[in-house]
Amino acid sequence: MKRFEILDHTADIGIVAWGRNLPELFSNAAEGMFSLITDAKVSGEGFETEIAVEGEDRVELLVNWLNELLYVFETEEVLPGDFEIKRIGPVSMKGRVRGGPIDYTHHELKREIKACTYYQAAVEELGPTLWRAQVYFDM
Repeated sequence: MKRFEILDHTADIGIVAWGRNLPELFSNAAEGMFSLITDAKVSGEGFETEIAVEGEDRVELLVNWLNELLYVFETEEVLPGDFEIKRIGPVSMKGRVRGGPIDYTHHELKREIKACTYYQAAVEELGPTLWRAQVYFDM
């Protein structure tokens, strides 16, 4: 199963992510988002933080999760490389993010993502072991 794929749109760019469960889906969506920013892989060493977000539904939860990861990327100047979802419910989640400092001599940034949007955002259960999410980003 593919973890994610890129969606081209006239003005923005998005991703579709898949997972066998919600934690895997949210982790794959985060990986997909950062694949738009850089091709660099980070070992997940040197930085670690807990992230807790809330939302009125799973779509808002996903958008808030991805926007919080963008905030950490921008403010801490780290490139997340490992996403562990510790707890997820219908309206709240808690995860751990590991990464390393951005080294601009080795980490080429392909594009700047300003935010994850609600435009055509979706989180859906397609079967007992298949979830799908879709989001677009402002650039």
